[in-house]
Amino acid sequence: MFAATGALHAPGRALAGGPSAGASRPPASAFGSTDVAVSDRTAKILGVATGDVIEIAPTAAGPWRRVRVAQVYRPLLYPTEVADRDADIRLHLPDLQALTGTGDAADSIVLRLRRPADAPRVAGDVTAMGLGLRAYTSADLARRNSTSFEVVARFHRAIGAIAVLAGSVFLVTIMALRGEEMRREVGTMRLVGIGGRTVAAAVLLIAAAVAAAGSVAGVGLAYSLSFVINAYYRRVFDTDLVFSRVTWGLIADAAGLSVLLGIAAGGLTAWRLLRRPPLEQLGR
Repeated sequence: MFAATGALHAPGRALAGGPSAGASRPPASAFGSTDVAVSDRTAKILGVATGDVIEIAPTAAGPWRRVRVAQVYRPLLYPTEVADRDADIRLHLPDLQALTGTGDAADSIVLRLRRPADAPRVAGDVTAMGLGLRAYTSADLARRNSTSFEVVARFHRAIGAIAVLAGSVFLVTIMALRGEEMRREVGTMRLVGIGGRTVAAAVLLIAAAVAAAGSVAGVGLAYSLSFVINAYYRRVFDTDLVFSRVTWGLIADAAGLSVLLGIAAGGLTAWRLLRRPPLEQLGR
């Protein structure tokens, strides 16, 4: 199958019309091999279903050709195609060549390798053949076509850094308040002979526990927001793409950073508590 995308008056692209009047759902033999596959989004816009007849043409001026919708399929869209509202119709290559009046021409050729790890070597070999072709791996194309997504990713990283900084300040504030509440308990512990290291270890343990609890709550909130984001945008764009994903690597990084910040805040609190004499901590 070869894809011909419509809605633009450009050579080699198919303009799709609605179902032909009085010719809905004819027998398949009436059209021979002139069958097309239509994406589910295009079928919904045109109001057609499997077996209906539509008219397509390379330009608005024609020539128009009646074809039968043999299949309505759901394509796997790239992120750059999510907002694309062009018609998506796929024809057999001979039918497309007959429709456009051109032959032996292709905009791009996709090769799928049995060993994807050989993609860079194969791309280099194809380019070096001197056929006038430039071969790219899928990773190369992603880097070339994802400039806007990289900008968005940097923006998200900046927001994440600001959120981490704000969370750190909040955590330090919580531990400072908790330290003030523990002032009398720490003073009592020191008067009965408990060493400063033991007191500091207890404060650090409390800080780590608070940070871990915050991490668990944050993970739950992240999963909830991710579910809502995916549900909303999948419905808006009518796609199966994943717009938000919470990975185990991300959870591990966030939890580790949270615990480290908690321990740092606990260390600061312990230092502020232990630098005071025990009697002063008891208010005397």
